[in-house]
Amino acid sequence: MNISESLKIAIKCIKANWMRSLLTMLGIIIGITSVIIIVGAGTGVRDYIVSLIEDMGSNAVLVSVDTAQASEGDYITLDDVANIKNKVNGVERCSPMLMGFGQGVVDKTATEVTAMLVGVNSDVQFAMTNTCEYGRFFTDEEYEANAPIAVMGLESAKDVYGYKDVTNETITVTSSGKTIKVKVVGVANVDGLTSALGGSGGFSSIFKSKSDKPTIALFMPCTTVAQVTGTKALLSNVFVIAEEGADYDAVGNATVNYLKAVHSNYSKGIYTSQNMASYIEIVDIVMNVLTIFIAGVGAISLIVGGIGVMNIMLVSVTERTREIGIRKSLGAKTAAITMQFLTESVILCLIGGFIGVVLGVSGAFGACAIIGITPKITWWLIALSLLFSSGVGLFFGIYPARKAAQLSPIDALRSE
Repeated sequence: MNISESLKIAIKCIKANWMRSLLTMLGIIIGITSVIIIVGAGTGVRDYIVSLIEDMGSNAVLVSVDTAQASEGDYITLDDVANIKNKVNGVERCSPMLMGFGQGVVDKTATEVTAMLVGVNSDVQFAMTNTCEYGRFFTDEEYEANAPIAVMGLESAKDVYGYKDVTNETITVTSSGKTIKVKVVGVANVDGLTSALGGSGGFSSIFKSKSDKPTIALFMPCTTVAQVTGTKALLSNVFVIAEEGADYDAVGNATVNYLKAVHSNYSKGIYTSQNMASYIEIVDIVMNVLTIFIAGVGAISLIVGGIGVMNIMLVSVTERTREIGIRKSLGAKTAAITMQFLTESVILCLIGGFIGVVLGVSGAFGACAIIGITPKITWWLIALSLLFSSGVGLFFGIYPARKAAQLSPIDALRSE
């Protein structure tokens, strides 16, 4: 018996008992589906998070204040920002990061929005991978003058206006009883940073306000944000941009030591620094470990499915005992009988694998669509899934196939 004949017989047997075959494949389908969803979506999430960090610039060092134990005198001031830039070795630029919120109205469309105000200076643009795609960033002079201007993210612009080039548009922002008209002077790919801070785009689309107002992020002069929100410019985070070729960890430590000296709080351990490039390594390690672990748990269902295949194949051997006896009495060799049952087992698992791949790819795209990211489904993931499913069929089909092949023709023909 050649392979084509074995395939025909296998498909005929599966069709004859299609409901039983479908239930047998269920474990394989669930296993392949779960593995593809977990690996595809997990890799997509990892790539998205890495892209957020890369958008902030790999030469940036984030210096933070432990707000849980900091007093007012421990927070970083705008004078500290200027001194870090001028006095700390290895620092090329330094930007404050002051957060504020307000209610806004898009003047062109009268759309109500929740405005996340990100107070920075012009140095922050050098911490970004991409500069403004439309318009420009604000200047040092505009920063000093508390100018009511802002740079908006590409996704924020698209969400509110329906297009990206929104330079010269205005938004009326109200916060703490104060109202200003903010002019958009630039549109930049800052959505990675704004998403990490809770702004628009990416994951933040999940966290919409109860009124379903769109949330937009406006990068504004830190002095303007402090003015409109009525708060002191006391900073819990600053971005330090290191000089090219500098040791980023050393620059971060030098900045922390400078702040400890200025604020006289050596013993508190208030300040920490984190090289943004190291976040990428941490994310890679964590996501890879989680993906492998969860995918391994999902793969257990493949083993369960394989046991189900073996069980059904043993039932099939029992049901077809007379058929086996007749074929062996007519000259069918042991290898031919073995090939027939092995082929049926592998085909059963491959069909389950194909169904699992279709459901897995659909599930990965569906799950990732909810959080606004793209899963990463590679050809090797699909090929490996199908190869693994056929391997399960081959491994768990060997025992039933050998049992069928070793039946005595006389005993098989006596079977009812």
